[in-house]
Amino acid sequence: MAPIRKAISRVMRSLVMKFTLLTGMLIFATTLMLMTLENIAAQRETRNLLAESSIARLQATTDRMAVAFAGNDVDFIQGYLTEMLAGLNLSAVYAINNRREVLGSAFAEGLEPERLVQSDLAVMALGAGDRRAALGSTTLEVAVPIYTSSRRLVGVVFASQELTELVRSRNAAIQRQTLIALFALGIFLPLAALIVGRALKPVQTLTDAARLASSKTLDMRIDVRSGDELEVLANAFNRMFARLDGNLKRIHRLAYVDLVTELPNRERFRKETERVSRKALEEGKTGAVLFLDLDRFKRVNDSLGIGEGDRMLEMVARRLSEVTRGCDLAAGRNGEPSLVARLGGDEFTVLLPEIDEPADAARIANKLVDAIRLPFEISGHQVFLGVSIGIAVFPQDGADPESLIRHADLAMAHAKRDGGSSARFFESAMNQSAFERLVLENELRDAVLKDQLVVFYQPKIDMKTGAVAGAEALVRWQHPTAGLLSPGAFIEAAEECGLIGEIGDWVLRAACIEAARWRTLGIEIPVAVNVSAMQFEREGFSESVLHALELADLPPHLLELELTESIAMENPERAIVQVQPLRDRGVNFAIDDFGTGHSSLSYLTRMPFDVFKIDQSFVRDMTTDPHARIVVETILAMAKALKLQTVAEGIETREQFEMLRAEGATLAQGYLFARPMPAHDFVEYTEGGSARRAVAE
Repeated sequence: MAPIRKAISRVMRSLVMKFTLLTGMLIFATTLMLMTLENIAAQRETRNLLAESSIARLQATTDRMAVAFAGNDVDFIQGYLTEMLAGLNLSAVYAINNRREVLGSAFAEGLEPERLVQSDLAVMALGAGDRRAALGSTTLEVAVPIYTSSRRLVGVVFASQELTELVRSRNAAIQRQTLIALFALGIFLPLAALIVGRALKPVQTLTDAARLASSKTLDMRIDVRSGDELEVLANAFNRMFARLDGNLKRIHRLAYVDLVTELPNRERFRKETERVSRKALEEGKTGAVLFLDLDRFKRVNDSLGIGEGDRMLEMVARRLSEVTRGCDLAAGRNGEPSLVARLGGDEFTVLLPEIDEPADAARIANKLVDAIRLPFEISGHQVFLGVSIGIAVFPQDGADPESLIRHADLAMAHAKRDGGSSARFFESAMNQSAFERLVLENELRDAVLKDQLVVFYQPKIDMKTGAVAGAEALVRWQHPTAGLLSPGAFIEAAEECGLIGEIGDWVLRAACIEAARWRTLGIEIPVAVNVSAMQFEREGFSESVLHALELADLPPHLLELELTESIAMENPERAIVQVQPLRDRGVNFAIDDFGTGHSSLSYLTRMPFDVFKIDQSFVRDMTTDPHARIVVETILAMAKALKLQTVAEGIETREQFEMLRAEGATLAQGYLFARPMPAHDFVEYTEGGSARRAVAE
């Protein structure tokens, strides 16, 4: 049964077969119905003819019994009826006289009743004096009156007959009709199948097209020219497939292509790296992933704008592609070509599917570094960039794209810390360093939330009087397990994870509150607070400073904000806009680490600053290096000409102090006087006069 059910199921899944079977059934039913109607009419006519024939024979036979009826000859009548039963193939026959007395009867075998019941038909014929007949579906009943020669009614003969010829005729007609219907079905069913198949061919074409479309094959055209609704539907399908194909291509481009450089994007690079690294692992081959980050690209965006920056990225992408293509050709490999992709921003990656040894990856990386070092011509300017490259070799540095990209990124970060424009291989120690950095960042977030940060203060000493003339607020971290940590242990991590702004705001508020408390103790000296680049560039910087002053109830002139020279000179116009409103309110500003950056003398004359802080590297070397001493003397002379105060930081020896005082430095700061200390120790130091004694000595 299972094969039959399967075959039926397969047939019923075909629309052509369904319509063919339906058409066949209609042909068969129609033929059968028409022939049945014809048969009914023929049967009716045949039955009437048979009835008339039987009645005529019965009439002719009964006429011979008139004399016997008149003489009441029962024996003759009984014998004659018996002969009639057999001769005329009757089922029953009997005779009654005009007094309704039965003169004789005969019945077919098995039909003779125990008691004869006279038929109503016989009584009616006797009463009316004429013939009566009743025709059923297959039975004929006839009552024939018997007259003498003198036309006197002497009785009636009743006969019942089964029309067997009619039954045989009907059965033969049914067989004939069935055969004709089957013959018509055999002739017209293939013809119907052909007609239905041709009529439904466009539907099959549309079905095949829909099946192909479901398998993402949309670059096709449905050719249906039926001139009806199916052709309209096919044309609509063609338009829909064209739009879907175009949309899918656009989606694929958005999903796998970088729109700025037309290079593969991160997702495409990840998929290709996964495929290539798996293949290399199976075949025992070696490849590499290069992670590239452009050096100094931010300056291009800041100076020329984002549009020109995008043009620069296009040029970089073109140059990287040319170099990798040239390396592929030079290596003479016939396998997969190297793949250049842009991950985002100024980050690019290169997939080297096959290398003979890691040194090959280093050589290609160095060629990329050299290519990027060449000047770029953009908007009439020559722009010089660098690139830091990290190299991860697979499968030893990882067999999945996430690990390879992450490891190459770590190696790139180390190359950038080493000065940039170089390439470095990934080392397992980098992973440990990255993990430790991640732990440090998480702990630092907890430190901000749990108030583990503290502020130390390092005094600034008046060069002439030896009095404490100010203090610099310096943050420390009271680590729950490592103890007190200096800024060098966590500031870089804070800058990378974005916490430096939050820490800077906290230090600003804490320093203002502490300076206000000193003021209540009679110590009215300004406190200096370092400002990070993130704080300074943030919108609302001035409002946050004024809010800290208002919260602590500290006069603005007792707050000094220190900006590094690189922050101040990165965008001098913006620095002026940010600084001037606060300076108008009385807040003082100092340029920290002066001499280490690239200050513009034209901007220095316009900058609203009050103090130059001489970097400790110059102070440390001025007693041994004539060039360092010349730099210090130049800074002091410039400050004197601009009528600015100077702070020499990092003074550790008496000789350094004397030289700076002789050159006209205003304030001194360093270990010679005091290390950074907690707030309560700073109060004791100020009131104890330790600084004056150190200067006097």
